Amino acid sequence: MIVQHRIFLKAGEMPVGATLAYPLYAWLLSHVSRDEGDALHEQGTRPISQYVCREGESVQWIVNLLTDEAVDLFAPILEREAAAQLHQGTIAFGEHTVETVDSAQMLLDRARNLPENSRLALNLMTPAAFKQNGRYVIFPQESLILQSLVNRWGLCFPDLPLDDPDAIQAILAGVHIVDYRLHTVRHPLKQTRIPSFQGRVILEAHLPVPLMEIVKTLYVFAPYVGLGIKTALGMGGVKIES
Repeated sequence: MIVQHRIFLKAGEMPVGATLAYPLYAWLLSHVSRDEGDALHEQGTRPISQYVCREGESVQWIVNLLTDEAVDLFAPILEREAAAQLHQGTIAFGEHTVETVDSAQMLLDRARNLPENSRLALNLMTPAAFKQNGRYVIFPQESLILQSLVNRWGLCFPDLPLDDPDAIQAILAGVHIVDYRLHTVRHPLKQTRIPSFQGRVILEAHLPVPLMEIVKTLYVFAPYVGLGIKTALGMGGVKIES
């Protein structure tokens, strides 16, 4: 099960943007026990992705809880609290909506209802990066996008794995980045500035129907889990066009 919380933020005079996600994540962790927080950090793929973005005049905090355990741990906090006390000041919470994805089948059905189109647009709402061979990758390669989504799918829906190596190779042979509008960013996080990118990427897929269904399912899955590294800390927030 995946539960997405979308909270509108009222920051007053406080500057807000993607960098606010990390303090909000720290605030969220401050409400759970040390053992629970340590257990979360020990997991290879954290069962939460979250980010802050501005669209027009509104600022939203999107928090995706990716496992039943994460829902049990964090949902009561998000539903109970009316504001977050941060070092930078107080962030009041406004309108709060909740969306639940009860099963993988919901995403499969949503993917099948997408328009017949070989092009899929990924809008990166916050800075994103991948890491490969110990180095940051600041361009979204097809293989890194696919592997990032497949890994997180396994976390959310272990009973319906999509990590068959032959299928992955067949998909990669038919999926290509055909357009993009990106800019590089040095995203400040803790004591470092991570080389990253932000903007829009267009994928084009020419695949047999069964493989195309997998690609489209991962596409509609992307907004819940994000792309690349440090999605629990506010990076790699994704919006799609359906």
